[in-house]
Amino acid sequence: MRLFLIGCCAVMSTMPAQMQRLRSEAEVPEKNPLNSEADAGLGRKLFLGRCGLCHGRDGEGGRGAALNTGQYRHGDSDRQMFLNIRNGIRNTEMPGTFLADADVWRLVAYVKRLGWARASKEKAPGDPQAGRVVYESRGCPACHAIDTQGGDTGPDLSSVGARSSLRYLRESIVSPSADVSLTYRAVTVTTTAGGKIRGSYLNEDDYSIQLRSMDGDPRSFLKSDLEEVRYEKESLMPAYAGLSAAELENLVAYLSSLKGKR
Repeated sequence: MRLFLIGCCAVMSTMPAQMQRLRSEAEVPEKNPLNSEADAGLGRKLFLGRCGLCHGRDGEGGRGAALNTGQYRHGDSDRQMFLNIRNGIRNTEMPGTFLADADVWRLVAYVKRLGWARASKEKAPGDPQAGRVVYESRGCPACHAIDTQGGDTGPDLSSVGARSSLRYLRESIVSPSADVSLTYRAVTVTTTAGGKIRGSYLNEDDYSIQLRSMDGDPRSFLKSDLEEVRYEKESLMPAYAGLSAAELENLVAYLSSLKGKR
């Protein structure tokens, strides 16, 4: 066993430094050591396999933030982007990764190039002010908050324009069930007394389940008091397919203008 451990240590000590995982954040360099075009090409393959589902195949955004604008709300230095990818971002759906540091650096190289490739931002053709009228008249504030104003049954939209492409915003309005965040999955519970409560899924364990009801109140139920728990594929948000083309483009323009407080 002792010889085996010595052998492992010898192998680790001879591995290129960039292939090992650094033990502490203090060891992470400021500049990307793997920033060649070849490294970025390998990073693209990793991105398409691991990141494109949430951030879009070309970094245009979706469930995750848009990465092709050159603007990153959680830091744009090589070092900070490396830490965001490796460790994840707290209070978001962005998870950490167990990839080797070399692969994380290659992802950083590719993501940086996504921003360089798009010097100008995507421009929404609609009128943001007219879109705000559509937003309010359609009852969106009942479920969504903007700068702490509004409901919390649906996602906060304060910075939705900074993390979502125009295409994703349009799809979210017309076909909201096409991509439902895990945080806002719909669930309906039926009690043994026959009552039905529908809301967004919050949490559960072996004995209980928690959800946020449609009126915004958090509710908790013992599973022993429930007849059925139904997890739905459809979004709680209704589809607004009946909007006119002008209303849709104006609403998209308004949502795209929401960049959050800087």
